Amino acid sequence: MAVNRAVAISSQDFDNQIHNASGLDLVRQRIHMANSALTMIKVLHIGDSHIKSGFFSEAIMQKLNDYYGQKYNGRLFFNFQTVCKIGTKYTDYDQLNELNAQLKNDLPDLVIISLGTNDAFSESSETDFYQKVDHLISKIKSVSPNSQILITTPPDGLKFDKRRGIYTALPEVEHVTNVLIKYADDHNIAYWDLHQVMGGTNSMSSWYQKKLAMPDHVHFNAKGYGILAQSFFEAFITSMDKPN
Repeated sequence: MAVNRAVAISSQDFDNQIHNASGLDLVRQRIHMANSALTMIKVLHIGDSHIKSGFFSEAIMQKLNDYYGQKYNGRLFFNFQTVCKIGTKYTDYDQLNELNAQLKNDLPDLVIISLGTNDAFSESSETDFYQKVDHLISKIKSVSPNSQILITTPPDGLKFDKRRGIYTALPEVEHVTNVLIKYADDHNIAYWDLHQVMGGTNSMSSWYQKKLAMPDHVHFNAKGYGILAQSFFEAFITSMDKPN
């Protein structure tokens, strides 16, 4: 059954958590190193136009640095780098030399993958999508084996039905979400279920009505991305602040 919740997001209202958080144990250990030494967590955020806007990755980094900077008296900070291109899918990044170079040069502690929207809106997710995800994850592990990985599922998005003149749910978004979750569970990879956290299938309609999303019913505005960044931040620190 499709989930359709209110837009107001908080960790109390939704299952807002990092699933398979044990997949980030090395990141958690590095964070706790700041108890005694200056520590930098290098993050590479891979994504499509959802992170290109500048309102999502940057907001997460700022929130993490504000929080952990205070918690560890300035001994811990996060450095986010992004690789983001409009219209990209899992297969695009698997074949992107730019990603290879950045992984080799930066050797990030954490790689966040925020893809899936364009897979859902094209035919890419209809054939061997699980394998396409595996190809990219395997590439990251091969090039930067010490990097830990966190997958975010795609947000809900609606497609315009020209015949009916309305925006309607795109079943492929939920399909992509389910495949990503299965892959993450199969390989003990951490994931954040953005699709569920924002309200599930058809929730984009509510976000748009509340002036948190763009007229295309796919992207968010600055306020909307800010809400998502806050939700991710809350889930992340809850997982990372647990004792080793």
